[in-house]
Amino acid sequence: MRDVIGAATAGQTYFRGSMDGTVAYMMINKIPKMVQSRVRTWYNYTWDSQKMLDESVLLEQLPLVMRTAIAVDINLATFQKIDLFKGCDNQMLVDMLLRLKSIVYLPGDFVCKKGDIGKEMYIIKAGEVQVIGGPDNKIVFVTLKAGCVFGEISLLQSSKDGGNRRTANVAAHGFANLFVLDKKDLQDILVHYPEAQKVLARKGRQLMKAKGPAAAAQAADKKGGLSLFTPRPPTPKMLKPFGRFNKTNFMDKLKASSAKDQK
Repeated sequence: MRDVIGAATAGQTYFRGSMDGTVAYMMINKIPKMVQSRVRTWYNYTWDSQKMLDESVLLEQLPLVMRTAIAVDINLATFQKIDLFKGCDNQMLVDMLLRLKSIVYLPGDFVCKKGDIGKEMYIIKAGEVQVIGGPDNKIVFVTLKAGCVFGEISLLQSSKDGGNRRTANVAAHGFANLFVLDKKDLQDILVHYPEAQKVLARKGRQLMKAKGPAAAAQAADKKGGLSLFTPRPPTPKMLKPFGRFNKTNFMDKLKASSAKDQK
């Protein structure tokens, strides 16, 4: 019992020391009060919700076999339900679980902004995020809940010609805990799973075609191309008596009409 109490006290002491140190640093550097308040809120919510500030620090102390077992028990079922990863090797999913980072976002925090370089994809562990836009980002296009994935288009696209830029603004709706997978980590994993790489490449093309900016550009190009072959505008009424508007017929009928008027 003494050891249990001591461990709990040590954890609380570490949390308090971390927050106090961060607050002192912000005060020395005269950080705005609003930012200081949000930092305190993040500390308190993160500690209250999971009794630790960074679970990866705790898990890194365990042997790889035990870390894998814990990751599989907690998150593998969620990963297997994600459409993007259906058909992929289960061992690849396990490798991905070990690379995930858990991040807590406060209400209103931007997870990503339109035009940003996409270097991560996100899986909602708990809470909700909203895809927003319009004047002052007041329009909510869709609300994503636990188990949803976003940011995968930027992750799967090539950086060539800016193809990996974010296509929307996403902000936390209330407190949100997200899993983050880094693009480099995914690429390192896929080297060992060529079949899964093909599956994700195919799904990536489908996603980009369905909702990526490239699809919109292609649609615009297609529309512009078709406009070159649209029907000619109707012949003006004053020219209709002369029939088809081509140079030969027009001149012949104009001469005939002129001769008739002279008579």
